[in-house]
Amino acid sequence: MLLPLRLILVLTSILCFTVPSVAQRHFYFEEPFTREAKIPNAVVPLLRDVITDSCRGQISTNGIDVRSWFYASRIDLKSRRSAFIVRSGHHRCLTGVDNAWFWIFLKTGRSYELVLASGTISLDVLKTVTRGLRDIETNAATAATNYTNVFKFDGRVYKRHRCLQASPPDAKPKRVACRT
Repeated sequence: MLLPLRLILVLTSILCFTVPSVAQRHFYFEEPFTREAKIPNAVVPLLRDVITDSCRGQISTNGIDVRSWFYASRIDLKSRRSAFIVRSGHHRCLTGVDNAWFWIFLKTGRSYELVLASGTISLDVLKTVTRGLRDIETNAATAATNYTNVFKFDGRVYKRHRCLQASPPDAKPKRVACRT
């Protein structure tokens, strides 16, 4: 009886270390997150700040569960490093015309830090790594132009590193100066 139990424990521990991360690496903002996650308590005050900044004081968040305004998922920026991507719901001051705003929070000790905020239609976590975290690519488009941005971690936050535009959207992309 003890041997089968040990075998089950050994197999379970092997599976835990060989199964891929439950965090996503590709996000298409026109669809729900594949693996939605609960927003950690430590991120809630940061989201209140996001609402205050983005909505320019139009909305009071006192007594409101701000989690209901956002969707969240774990994002795989580095193995064994907790990070969440949060995207806006349907509140006008938190969305763009043709894209969704998103915020990436990285666990630092007992709290979280905002390391990237931008707008896009899709986001991919790349295999390349800068200063310990994976690079990120975003893509957005209008009827006339496709915009691609590659963000790299500078040790504190993500910054645009390479920016491309294609006009019309199916043309070969050309490198352009990144806007801040």
